Amino acid sequence: MNPFAAIAVKAFGGGTTAVLLSVGAMGTVAEAATTPTPAPSAVTAHQAVVRAVIASEAYILKLRPEQLVDDLQHGVTVQQIARIEGISKINFELRLLFNVRPRLQSLVNHHVITRAQMVRVLDRIARGNIPFWNGLRDTASLA
Repeated sequence: MNPFAAIAVKAFGGGTTAVLLSVGAMGTVAEAATTPTPAPSAVTAHQAVVRAVIASEAYILKLRPEQLVDDLQHGVTVQQIARIEGISKINFELRLLFNVRPRLQSLVNHHVITRAQMVRVLDRIARGNIPFWNGLRDTASLA
């Protein structure tokens, strides 16, 4: 089962997921994400993935990416911000999967990361390993 289907089933249950997929509701979440501009060639794959994840998480948390980075540098975690916004971990995970995928796909299309790296990041998120959930220490496994 792909990471998106697995998380959707986990979040909504099989029947609801089938209905959402059939009417395209899950696709609209992914389309709502803005596609990033290609990363400069001097940026490493890891840096590009971190930027894509930060942008996606900031979007979900209704912050600017710069504000999220500042909060993380001051010891605030994504978990704390999500709690304030009333977003559960499973809901955040689902939103992150659908928001970060087009950003990562753009990085693959521009040859900044490989498809295998993209799949690895998405798989980790689908397994509940949300980057920055516990603060800045969560970056090592991204790319």
